[in-house]
Amino acid sequence: MAAVLRSIAIGFALLAVLLVVRPAAAQQISASVDADRVEVGDTFSYSLAVAVSGGAMPSDPQPGAVTGFTIVGASSSPMQMHMNMNGAASTVNSLTTTWSLRANKVGTFALGPASAIVNGSRRAASPVRVIVVPRGQGGGVRGRHSPFGGSPFDPFANSPFRGLFGIGEEPQQEALKPTADPKLNLDEERGAVAFLHAMVDKTHAVVGEQVTLNVYLYADPYARPVRVSDVHEATVNDFVKRSLIEDESRAIDLGTALVGGRIWSVKLVRKNALFPLKTGRLEIEPMSLTLAGAPSGRRQSEALHVDVTEPPVAGRPPGYAVGDVGDFALSATVSPRSVDQGGAVGVTLEIRGTGNIPEKLTLPVVRGVEWLDASSHDKLGAVESDRFGGTRTFSYVVRFREPGAVDLGEIRLPFYNADKKTYVVAHAPLGIVEVRAGATHDAGAPEPEPVLANLPAIRRTLEGRTAERFLSDRAWFWALVLGLPVACVLAISATSMLRRAREHRAERAPSPERVAKARRAEAKAACEGDDAKAALGAVVRAIVAVVSAETGVNLRGVSADTARGELRAAGVGDEATNELLAALRACEDAQFSPDGASISSVREMWARVEAVLGRIESEAQ
Repeated sequence: MAAVLRSIAIGFALLAVLLVVRPAAAQQISASVDADRVEVGDTFSYSLAVAVSGGAMPSDPQPGAVTGFTIVGASSSPMQMHMNMNGAASTVNSLTTTWSLRANKVGTFALGPASAIVNGSRRAASPVRVIVVPRGQGGGVRGRHSPFGGSPFDPFANSPFRGLFGIGEEPQQEALKPTADPKLNLDEERGAVAFLHAMVDKTHAVVGEQVTLNVYLYADPYARPVRVSDVHEATVNDFVKRSLIEDESRAIDLGTALVGGRIWSVKLVRKNALFPLKTGRLEIEPMSLTLAGAPSGRRQSEALHVDVTEPPVAGRPPGYAVGDVGDFALSATVSPRSVDQGGAVGVTLEIRGTGNIPEKLTLPVVRGVEWLDASSHDKLGAVESDRFGGTRTFSYVVRFREPGAVDLGEIRLPFYNADKKTYVVAHAPLGIVEVRAGATHDAGAPEPEPVLANLPAIRRTLEGRTAERFLSDRAWFWALVLGLPVACVLAISATSMLRRAREHRAERAPSPERVAKARRAEAKAACEGDDAKAALGAVVRAIVAVVSAETGVNLRGVSADTARGELRAAGVGDEATNELLAALRACEDAQFSPDGASISSVREMWARVEAVLGRIESEAQ
């Protein structure tokens, strides 16, 4: 709508041209901006207006020099008007072109001169000066310049109709300001169009203490939207991970932030509570995704580390289990409070709070009381925005075998409060249950166990002496004497035959070096073909075969950390190790990616892999 109204305004301006200039000779060309002072990252309009009477339509508008700026859009509006004044017919052709420019750096710049072809020759307007200042130091006036530079050809310069329906004025464009948390501002972008950025709220923690991982998606608001695919979550093998976002399929819009002095939109795509399982320097691997159609479309967040220790030993209460970290409260319910001997009551224990809620409780030991296996129910999730917690409920059936007033004692839960850096013990007294004396058939009272039940029966008589027998009187003795030499001969013959068979199989079986050579030939042949998927599989087999033959390390079915350690122990350098593991991961991603991979990219990968394998072979020799 604004463009249509602008064209109407230009039409009226051209009518004014005809009122003051002879139609056969009138030409007007002028350039302007809607702000002469902008901030880094702001977008403003740079316009060229050309009007000619009695000639052809102006064409081929060019902005001229725009050093220090990026053209993010352009539009042209041609217009033709036919008029008859005092019997004289005339035609006015006009062309208005507007470029949207984004300021990239601080300084004073001369734009243009913008030009266009008018009646067969190129005509240029005067250059326009623009001052670019740092963020927060703007002050340029939007809409202060007419497309006609304030000349008498602007019919709305002093008209009472100026501003009616927007005619005669450029639209107001407020400069974008960062609205997100200032902590999301970055010194430089991590990729064009969009990129991922990850942060943790702490880099030092104790076992079981919550570490909050946030992953943000930054997007250039001036770039064309792209499709996201092949999303890989951040791997956290040494943590228990719990999501703090109810629906991870929907990103949370956080507003805008400054990245390298420019405005970018920011969305929260992942928010996880991580609970360390052990001590040491624990790694949080990057989250990654692919931008379809973007340059170097693979994007991944930073790899992060958290240094984890145990809670302090000083002041640690008895019964504390390492990992029980948070802020908990404990409650108990016992019902009924009166039961017959052999009967049972229900005991419900509830832990509520935030942190790494324990998965079991230590139960009191009371004579004549039997705790049966518990059932549990959890209601856990995000509480207090950045905290993970809720309630965990345990339900027990407790059976009583002896009558009387039975005191069940209390449940104790020692835990470490990392915020207050102190140990706390939560208590839940269970109270007394009245057990009435009576039959215990329901309880199945156990019978007393016999003492020393496995002893042999009592001997009541002394047996007489048996007749003496010699070893040679037994048949098995002669079988052993005669059969032992035969068995030795057969064993020696069998061992010899087995050795010859093993040597024969070894001669027929291909050596690891021959297998590696064959796999490299297969990979080379596959890369010369057109099947990218088959070529990826051949490259993976070649890497595994050559590494196994030269170092004895089997890369199949092992994690990246395990493979890295075994290769380092085999004498393979870190650079070669990283390149091989990166190639294997790239092959895996491409094989399982919906978009697949091009045969040209596989050939380039094989060329790099073949060079690394050659270095490993030369080092092994």
